Amino acid sequence: MKKSSMLLSSGRILGCVFVGLFLPLSLMVIPALAMEPEIILSLSLEAQFQVNAEGIKETRVCREEESYIIRAKIIYQKPDFSYILYLAPPMIKGRRILDNGKFRVDYIPGMNNPKHSSSLNSSLARKRRKKYLNLILANYTISQLPDEEIAGREVYVISLVPQSSGNPGLKRWIDKETFLPLKQERYNSEGKLTFSSQFTEIHFGKKISEEELNDIPESVKDRSFLPAHQIISDIEELKEISRFPLSFPKYLPSGYSFQGGVLLNGGQRVGLIYTNGLETIVLSQCPPINLKTQGDREMPFGTKFWTDKGKTFVLIANISEEELTKIMESIE
Repeated sequence: MKKSSMLLSSGRILGCVFVGLFLPLSLMVIPALAMEPEIILSLSLEAQFQVNAEGIKETRVCREEESYIIRAKIIYQKPDFSYILYLAPPMIKGRRILDNGKFRVDYIPGMNNPKHSSSLNSSLARKRRKKYLNLILANYTISQLPDEEIAGREVYVISLVPQSSGNPGLKRWIDKETFLPLKQERYNSEGKLTFSSQFTEIHFGKKISEEELNDIPESVKDRSFLPAHQIISDIEELKEISRFPLSFPKYLPSGYSFQGGVLLNGGQRVGLIYTNGLETIVLSQCPPINLKTQGDREMPFGTKFWTDKGKTFVLIANISEEELTKIMESIE
């Protein structure tokens, strides 16, 4: 794989990682009366850790050139177990992601290269999601739409509309009884649907079998692990550890703040992470890569790729082209 392609992939992964860790609040006792949409949203963000459930989820990823559907079996068992088995498309069929509250492992049975990381219900993950939720409450207008029905269950419909233009939006359909999100739609800065996921069937109260509970590769069972990348929350510490001088943007869209830096390849590549709670801006940088090998390759929406100041940069965010350009031009 070409270095530039690896850099792009890493940026996307970092964005997904941070996006995947946002949003929790502890469950609280709520009267069985009408609730504010902010409370419904906050309850939904921890719901997967509070239920025993099994279902089939279909995820549609919308691209300008094409769309594709990912189908998976998902199991939740409280307090912190989750299991994902990919059923389609064929290229990822059989892939599994298992989180047992101690670690999270992504693997294909029979393969010897499982990818592991900390659990989504780790103390660090909970703190990070709570921080992201506070940013969402500050940067988005949250409202409740008319109730609907998903997979035979009554749901609340919650809408998140950005207070500043150029940012993405979100709609979430939340089960009235358990507060588990049963459907979600994500829109880009232009209001176009980019991602949707929905349970086509869901069954609550089912306990996971011992066979599935122990379906963990022997290579990672009961072992400690080293994270694939190191996350540094302090900018000064990040500067000291990096193997090259770092560049930072002087401009960020309204509501975004620095969340941390990710060191890859022992500090030879660094990703700076900024968020408004829902969307993540990733600015990756490393020693220069020869862009001539890329030819006239067109970058996907929300991506800038260039070499300047003796470094190669990749800027990735689901925000408007105007805002991307402003960030890019402000980097020093």
